[in-house]
Amino acid sequence: MKASNPYGKLLAAMREFSLESDRYVERVASLHGLHRTDLNALGFLIRPGLDGNAMTPGKLGDALNLSSPATTALVDRLEKSGHVNRKRSETDRRQIQLAMTEHARAVGRELFTPLAAQMSVSLQNYSPEELAIVQRFLAEMTEATVAAKDSLTAPAQEDVSP
Repeated sequence: MKASNPYGKLLAAMREFSLESDRYVERVASLHGLHRTDLNALGFLIRPGLDGNAMTPGKLGDALNLSSPATTALVDRLEKSGHVNRKRSETDRRQIQLAMTEHARAVGRELFTPLAAQMSVSLQNYSPEELAIVQRFLAEMTEATVAAKDSLTAPAQEDVSP
């Protein structure tokens, strides 16, 4: 008899949470006429600790796995909609840096406050000690996900020549 995976139910629950989170973001984007990539870009721009490491169009394109023309179109779209400002670096005038606008922050609050409110209700069911464990767990799972992503390689191309 094959032993069951002791983490199976937890991994399935994490997958469901991830899928439902994605569905929420897709719905928010759709309701507000935004592209999913726009929300992903804003997510990268609002990340904590970005102050010391300014976001440039190139870094944003790399983070989102976009080509240079697609990144330019994205930044143009975000700037036109009032979500992002381009500014020249004070240390290297050739470099363009991206900054979220207050309008983008307000829209973000409007879009994600309902989710935060629902999650806050559920979080009240846990003690501070349990929440600390969950926080550590999520940080470690995020690190594991990044490590797995970074280890991926493209599949080998099969030779189909006659």
